[in-house]
Amino acid sequence: MKFNKGNEEMAKWNIWKKITETISKSKAWLDGQSNAVKVLCAGAMSVIIFVLTYFVAIKNSNSNSNSVGYWNFIILIVSAPVAFVIWHFRDENNRQQIENQRKDINLKEFQKLSEWVSGAHLPEIKTVSKTTQKSSLKDGAEITEQPTEQSEEYAKKLDAANFDTFSKRDGAVALQISAIYNLLPFFRGDYGESFRLPAFNLLKSAWQAMQQDSLKKLDEGHLFDLEREEIFEELRQKARSPIGVALTHVLLSLNQENTKPNLQDFHEMLPNICLAGINFHLSGVSEIARDLSDLNLNGADFRGAILRETKFQNSKLRRAKLNDAELIEVNLQNADLLLANLQGAGLRRANLQGADLRLVNFQGARLLSANLQSAELKMARLSNVNLANVDLQAASFDWEQLKASKELSGVRITVNDFISKIYSDWKKENDPEWEALTNEKQTKAMQQFCDETKMLILNEYGTQQIIPPL
Repeated sequence: MKFNKGNEEMAKWNIWKKITETISKSKAWLDGQSNAVKVLCAGAMSVIIFVLTYFVAIKNSNSNSNSVGYWNFIILIVSAPVAFVIWHFRDENNRQQIENQRKDINLKEFQKLSEWVSGAHLPEIKTVSKTTQKSSLKDGAEITEQPTEQSEEYAKKLDAANFDTFSKRDGAVALQISAIYNLLPFFRGDYGESFRLPAFNLLKSAWQAMQQDSLKKLDEGHLFDLEREEIFEELRQKARSPIGVALTHVLLSLNQENTKPNLQDFHEMLPNICLAGINFHLSGVSEIARDLSDLNLNGADFRGAILRETKFQNSKLRRAKLNDAELIEVNLQNADLLLANLQGAGLRRANLQGADLRLVNFQGARLLSANLQSAELKMARLSNVNLANVDLQAASFDWEQLKASKELSGVRITVNDFISKIYSDWKKENDPEWEALTNEKQTKAMQQFCDETKMLILNEYGTQQIIPPL
């Protein structure tokens, strides 16, 4: 009996499951149909209900329960499906109207914010020119003088007896900063996806416009080192300004779930982006925002930027401008930096394992204790580079590159690196080839090399140091 009862319950559950599945499929089908089809379906349902109730009414026609109220009730039941569909259409239409009104309001707000962010509301500097003409007769000749005066007028701070205020221009700048912060909901997608890309374009254009004058000075060339350092400091100083701080907070903001930076949603717009001087360690910027892995940043401009501990793992940074950038402990593992410019960059303890560094300009860079295992360094410029304690095991390089560097003490290579990449170029002209040397002379040659360069030679697995400098 218990077994039969269980089977009955299972059968009922299966029937109910099929009914719910049929209803859900029908609902999904109806959602994809036009309003006319929905009305026709509701009409067909009304006809079916009418036929069923009609037969019931005929069957009970001889009954005393027949009355006008009974037929009114039948009419109400029959018309219910069509009435429900019409109500649904009106409700949906009202909802769409409200949504469109909300979009219009958001669009007007975005347009106003765009105007304020661009600085279109800032008061212009008014230039006043005055020309005075004087004529005089001297020795029978007429002399005419036309002195010209020019002055510049700004919106000045109002003189108030009982309170202090600020000028119109100061207020306009404050409005510009506020507008930048108010762009965050649009950039994050709080008001829909349609506003995100325009907001991003506005923000990155504002950053580029802010740094444009300084970048033009850098591109002029023929600058002394001191002049170049002053320009890089100028880039960072602008990034520390109130407008720069506001742009940094919005550009490096997180998504609604606070799980990733909003920048990761704009893959197609990131190549050639200008973020010169930006500070990824600014107070208020989340650590999550420092994850720029697996992105296409080819041609990006990070000159003078503070990118400490930022993740660029597997990212594309071909022809990227990273001059004088702070890249301490940055993760560039397996990144593509072909033809990138890292001149003067600080790469202390950076992870460049497996990175493509061909034709990279490292001139003047500081690579102290960086990890360059298995990195591709062919034709990279290493002149005047501090390579102290750098790990070059299994990296692709040659001796001509290394000897042009500033410091080689503590650089780690394997015995295979020394044999295949260094010995033939390092040895004297009359010295025999490596294969012709005895084991003792091979060891002596490696020891001499380590004594001269202060480099460390490890075994082929990189697990044990075999030739330390004396």
